[in-house]
Amino acid sequence: MSDPSRLRMSTTERFGWLALFALLAAVLIGTATFSRAGRPSLVGDEATYAMQAASLAFDFDLAYSRADYDRFVRDWGGAPDGLILETRERSEATKTPRSLTYGKPVAYALFAAPFVRAAPVRGPLIANALALALAAWLAARTLRSAIGASAPLWVAVFVFASVSFGYAFWVHADLFLFAAVAAGFAVAYGGPEWGQTRLRDAPMPEIYDGEETIPARRTFWRFFAAGLLLAIPGSFRPFYLALLLPAALAAPRSKRAAGVAGLVLGALLLLGGAGAIQLSAGGTFTGYGGERQGFYPRTGYPDVDFPASDWDRSIKKWGNTSWTQEGAITPSLDLKLWGWNAVYFLAGQNIGVLPYFLPLLLGLFAYSGERGRWAIPLAVATAALCFLAIRPFNFYGGGGAIGNRYFLPLYPALWFLAGRPPRGRNAMGAVLIAAAAAPFLWPLWSHPRAFPIAPDGRYAHTSAIARELLPYETTQSHIPGGQDLSAHGLWLKFLDGPAGQRNGRAYLESDGKAEILLGSPKALRAILVDLAPNAPSTLEASGGTLGEKILRPDGGIGWFVNLESPRAVHPMWWTDDPWSLYRLSLRLPGGKGKIGFDLESAEEVGGEEQKGPIIIHRHQPGPG
Repeated sequence: MSDPSRLRMSTTERFGWLALFALLAAVLIGTATFSRAGRPSLVGDEATYAMQAASLAFDFDLAYSRADYDRFVRDWGGAPDGLILETRERSEATKTPRSLTYGKPVAYALFAAPFVRAAPVRGPLIANALALALAAWLAARTLRSAIGASAPLWVAVFVFASVSFGYAFWVHADLFLFAAVAAGFAVAYGGPEWGQTRLRDAPMPEIYDGEETIPARRTFWRFFAAGLLLAIPGSFRPFYLALLLPAALAAPRSKRAAGVAGLVLGALLLLGGAGAIQLSAGGTFTGYGGERQGFYPRTGYPDVDFPASDWDRSIKKWGNTSWTQEGAITPSLDLKLWGWNAVYFLAGQNIGVLPYFLPLLLGLFAYSGERGRWAIPLAVATAALCFLAIRPFNFYGGGGAIGNRYFLPLYPALWFLAGRPPRGRNAMGAVLIAAAAAPFLWPLWSHPRAFPIAPDGRYAHTSAIARELLPYETTQSHIPGGQDLSAHGLWLKFLDGPAGQRNGRAYLESDGKAEILLGSPKALRAILVDLAPNAPSTLEASGGTLGEKILRPDGGIGWFVNLESPRAVHPMWWTDDPWSLYRLSLRLPGGKGKIGFDLESAEEVGGEEQKGPIIIHRHQPGPG
């Protein structure tokens, strides 16, 4: 007869399941009804993933062709904004034509292809939502046996008090990788008491000891499934394979040999199978190892704007983006760069782990070192450090990322740090974490289907409070934040407000406040802000103090601004030498229209307050 304590569900658990399923259903409905019509072009790698999945769904191959391009234009209503293709290096002796394939691993295309076949545009998004729902359900069942009735509420907070759910609306593999890790750890840490409900005050079982009576065969197959799942993200980026270590330690002691064997065999089978498919399609085993090019409107597209046989000529002109060939990876040992990257990794205003994945702290509230959980943060840190080492100027995933998309697949592993019921009211802890994350997640909560890049060119998920309180990521080459200028050895980037550049000329618009990041190869003490004749006679500045005013014969006005200390000093993505970076705010009260301006060093124009070169423009300031 069933134990009645296992059949009853507490109010907390009912509420948790209701909240989790309601939120997951909302995401599924949102993806099924989301239209990209009239929206900006696909961003980042979306077009590559969409075209790769469609090629597999309709042509049953992974080779790029003109037919793939035409189908994409027909389905999506326009040409791709970017496309990454790959090919193996060809021996001159063979004279065989190159076979072009997509420069992305195949696992996501295999998963999404059936959905793309049914719905070419919405299919990948629906696939993302279903993967998220399945992974969340599995994680909640496993954590139920560890932390009790609050498990489904915790998982709801893990997913929806972070940026994770926002990836469902992006045609990208990262939510699929996230789901694979969540499901893999759920399987690895599951057991004979997996997901059974109990009275709130009933004692929790010792899952680890309960596994002693389970046949080794069953343990083998469970960890075989975990190995298959955890190797999926590893087939995209090998650093994620570090997660296999805590998964191996999760096997019960008496069955560890069977568990590890299953885990390793499952991982090898997935990696070998995915690599073989990629290799047979004309690429390389990894999807990143061959000659690899990005194609954009400015470069043209193979078999559309130029013959595919012109690959060699194109790669000489535009470069090879392979991760494994010479020049593609630029590790840095600069301690200043590592220090700033550590700050930005944790608390950057656009990509910080703490503002955008804050529920990771929940796992620490119920931490238990048993079953290898102590190795989870070690594995996550190892993978994250590898990204910081080989991608120091883009360790977060680039262009369309919502938060740090390279961290996203690592995040669900931290959920399983929870191995015991936390002290106190564990439901309240989840609510408090959600409340603390709210100021940073409000833009995503209020517009979950918003495009990753906002109309002003900045990240749509970054809130005003994040811009105000958290540091801007000066080391990251792909962080959106307005336009930038480079001239006479200096760099200027418009971060916020009505400012920009047109045809190489900077401007401030109306009387709004413009935030500017200014970079110099040498330290600066002061600059001259040289304004066009249509500028008002007053300037407001922060990040420095106003000095002498200069009147020009043509009616223009110049102001010396004595700068504060640099916000950061570190190498940039174009040089190993340290650059000094300054945050400057400019406002022209009463300004109307676009008012051109130049920035010059005070030393260049005879000023006495500074030293060091800076000339952004030598031409007459204009409206841009």
